[in-house]
Amino acid sequence: MAMACLILLSAACPGCASEGAADGLYSASPRLVEPGDGGRQSFALRLTTQGMPYLFGGFAVCLDKAGAVEVTGVEFENAAGGLSVQAFALRPFYRGFGEDGVGWGEPKSLKRRGISTALRTVTQVCQADGSSRVEFSEVVLQTSRPGAVSASSSGFVITYSSGGSEGRFRVPFGITLCAPADKSLPLCQSQT
Repeated sequence: MAMACLILLSAACPGCASEGAADGLYSASPRLVEPGDGGRQSFALRLTTQGMPYLFGGFAVCLDKAGAVEVTGVEFENAAGGLSVQAFALRPFYRGFGEDGVGWGEPKSLKRRGISTALRTVTQVCQADGSSRVEFSEVVLQTSRPGAVSASSSGFVITYSSGGSEGRFRVPFGITLCAPADKSLPLCQSQT
């Protein structure tokens, strides 16, 4: 379902394009990047239940060169309405998304979905455009709408360490969780 949409973002990796990948790490250390063009997207759930966890998955990340990075945190950017990352998971993928991929807005917790939050290391290297190998790490976020108002973010930022340095990688994917009676956010006003 939504997995195909994200793979559209991660179609190639000639240089592992990544808006916001300028993170100040030494060039000898691998950097966390997004395969493909890193295009901007937004997604809104029009009817959400206050306090219910929702999962957003299918965010592909990989390294610009061989090595490993340790993910130290994930936070929403420009969050409104109390939106926060309650938990996150990394899942290594060595193939395209299948039936076990996590969609956008699944009304479940990571625990209930059976996804471990223990893995914090990314070792998959981005593959060149046209490669028959597909290797990346899927990022899965758990969030909820904590109040009676709609909640949103303009994207999220992954912090990580690599070669003794700290890096930040921005994923420009906006998330909006609409409250039934609150149409204050633009994506909550549309009927389509």
